[in-house]
Amino acid sequence: MQTARTFSLPLFAALGFATLAPAAHAFQLSPVVAALEPTGPKAEQVYLLTNSSQKPAAIQFDVTTRQQRSDGSETRQAANNHFSVQPSQVVIPAGGTQKVKVKWQGGNVSREQAYRFIAKQVPVKLEQGGDISINVVMTMEGALYVKPGTGNSAPAASKGDDYTPTREEIAATEAAANQTSTTPAMLQVQDIRKQGQYLVISVHNPAQEHIILNATRLQLKAGIKTLNLSGAQLGNLQGQNLLGGATRHFQMPLPAGFDERVQWQGQLAAGR
Repeated sequence: MQTARTFSLPLFAALGFATLAPAAHAFQLSPVVAALEPTGPKAEQVYLLTNSSQKPAAIQFDVTTRQQRSDGSETRQAANNHFSVQPSQVVIPAGGTQKVKVKWQGGNVSREQAYRFIAKQVPVKLEQGGDISINVVMTMEGALYVKPGTGNSAPAASKGDDYTPTREEIAATEAAANQTSTTPAMLQVQDIRKQGQYLVISVHNPAQEHIILNATRLQLKAGIKTLNLSGAQLGNLQGQNLLGGATRHFQMPLPAGFDERVQWQGQLAAGR
């Protein structure tokens, strides 16, 4: 593993970044999703950011809050004051990998809190045509959750500087972060309407944790008539993340037999 070095912002001009091409950088952030607890050994996470390009990359790390709008876009606010991020800025050499330790310092939480861990390339000015400059910025974002503790109040045992998570540990971290108690049956289908050739539904998650909508079925009922939808029939709902407390709109092909003149009720359930 090549070692990255920390930098101060005025140093960029001395690093030769003016020669970088727009497609020069390829980053890989691992894990892409992680969950922390307020205290104990799970209060910190070690990330790996790999620069597989042939040029060095100046990177800044940040954490933001994350709230979902109805269209799936996000409202974010800076949250660095709730975390320790070490290092917060680095230069990763070509082909190098940087370890970044993120530790929660925001105290206890009563419900799952959703954040974004962001690795952002520092803007670089590239001269084109003699008098035109553009900023080339690449960003990698990971989902980061802070969940109520499991009762282990012991101080966090900080991982040593020589610790590097294995592929198996990263895979286990990602799988565990998306294992929540929220089920499709707990979600509320609040609005069902025809919009052109599509069916649009609003889904609210009243639970305190997020849910990934994989292997989900939707049942629509109007009187004695029932429509069962799954797979591709669910349009952009399938595979989506719905945060706790959020409401999102989803669009899917208008199913055969849907009559917009009657009142429909909807229910989500697990299964294909």
